[in-house]
Amino acid sequence: MGRDALPAPGDYGRGVGLSRWAVAVTPRRVMSRAVPVGVVLLLVACGPVGGAPAPTVSAAPTASRTSTAAPTSPASSATAPDAVTVRDTGMPLGEAAHAGPAAGSLLPVAGAAVQVVDQMDGSVLLTVDGPPGVLAWAAPPQGGRAEVQADGSVTLHDEAGTVAAAVDAPVAADGSRGRWRAQGEVLALEGPTGAVSFVVGSAALEGATWGDAEGGRSLAVVPAGWVRRGSLAAQHALASQLAGAEPEAASASMQAQLWCHVLGAPDKASWNIEPWRPEVSTTTMLTTRCNPTPSPTPPARGHSSPSRPGGGAAAP
Repeated sequence: MGRDALPAPGDYGRGVGLSRWAVAVTPRRVMSRAVPVGVVLLLVACGPVGGAPAPTVSAAPTASRTSTAAPTSPASSATAPDAVTVRDTGMPLGEAAHAGPAAGSLLPVAGAAVQVVDQMDGSVLLTVDGPPGVLAWAAPPQGGRAEVQADGSVTLHDEAGTVAAAVDAPVAADGSRGRWRAQGEVLALEGPTGAVSFVVGSAALEGATWGDAEGGRSLAVVPAGWVRRGSLAAQHALASQLAGAEPEAASASMQAQLWCHVLGAPDKASWNIEPWRPEVSTTTMLTTRCNPTPSPTPPARGHSSPSRPGGGAAAP
């Protein structure tokens, strides 16, 4: 096989690992990600991900259809394989995204080819090229599940429920949208005009270190580069993996602070979230720049009122 050649789709099942795909990996950035809609509302923010409502994002539009009949190529009429087949013979997404744990697999249909481009931020850009229609099948890790998010991205969960991989919504070279469609226990990757590209990331959390800030315990969270300004799936991956690494960070308040930082402070080196901060409304979270403080404790009933200047108790 030449340096630029790609293995045939079926080669995954014949012992061809990612080392054979390495010839297609290009160490460069290829595309930028769109900033989530919520960031416009959160430019003043600086905080975490969680109990606050997730940003409102319109569902990814389905591809517009013309009056002509749908193509009847093998790609468009492909029969869905089961998840075991996809995992056993497909491309391991976890290895593609430079992560060790199993994070699901991608199996191109007959006649489709896959190119892997290193985004240099902990993620990879996958392009699947083939006839219009179903281009590939994806499956979550064994015992896990897949969830399509409101923006068309996908979270692949492991057996424990943790997000093992985040997969962006597919986009064609002309800007038209493909989609991930659930079909039984697998997902169909649909490209209405043929080739589509999408970002895959697995390890969303680079570090989480406890310290002190403003007189209380504080957790400094460092997200992977691909999570910053990433899709809803990327944000869910960070929240899920953080909660797995630091269970205390799964509280509603710390998760809300995290979401606030994700959308309002994507370029901040680390995001500090605190367990002692109160659970507040979204409006309060924004106006406090992701750092709400507990309300002052009112004086206990029955205590004597402060004296007036010159003596005597203050009037009620």
